[in-house]
Amino acid sequence: QRTRTQCHKHANAAWKEQMPTLVDAYLAWKHEAPTVDDNTISIFHVDAVRIMDFKRTVTIQQYPDQPANVALLRVGLLGCSPLQPTIAIHIECLELYHQIRRRQSSFSVQAITKVLCVLHNVTYFRQLREQFSNVFDIYLHILQEVQSHVDRILGKDSNNWQMNGACPSCAFKQPDEPMLSPARLHAMDGNFSAKRLDSSGSADLRLFCSWYFISKAEVDQFKNDVRR
Repeated sequence: QRTRTQCHKHANAAWKEQMPTLVDAYLAWKHEAPTVDDNTISIFHVDAVRIMDFKRTVTIQQYPDQPANVALLRVGLLGCSPLQPTIAIHIECLELYHQIRRRQSSFSVQAITKVLCVLHNVTYFRQLREQFSNVFDIYLHILQEVQSHVDRILGKDSNNWQMNGACPSCAFKQPDEPMLSPARLHAMDGNFSAKRLDSSGSADLRLFCSWYFISKAEVDQFKNDVRR
């Protein structure tokens, strides 16, 4: 029997392999790109979770050698598993929760799934929370890849861009402006709350890529520079 860590590892590897095609399929759906008719398509069925309804056995057309989730994204759905999804969440539902979390970060996955169950007039079940959490992570990864493509095209992907493109109001200086002491003041907490979470989530080995988080390897190279 596989451990939870192994299950996460295999699932993450499967998602990573198809991520470039998922990004293309998402952008095609977002911009309503036309589809090409093909007589060689096959079909499969999923249960679709939307904002206001829950539809069973939705028919999905799939092209040869096309990942199931790419076929789902062509109709605005994203599966809860990477290879053979049986339940899919509509992109509009995921985007709704995305915007809610950006405005109210304490609104949990459990809360949104309970809301959906009420709207669908079904009893809440924990498996839906787990499925929604999994697919929401993949949706955020797709959005992150899209933003990375935009940053690359705009030349904002260099390691020093955040420093060079800092807020003009904070970094702008007039000619012959007197030097302030200190020139700039930064403040941060001691990360004591983050330290309490150090051992949590050990079953998921994924690394979150962000301009605002420093990798553990970069931090550890200074571990002997601080006096105890």
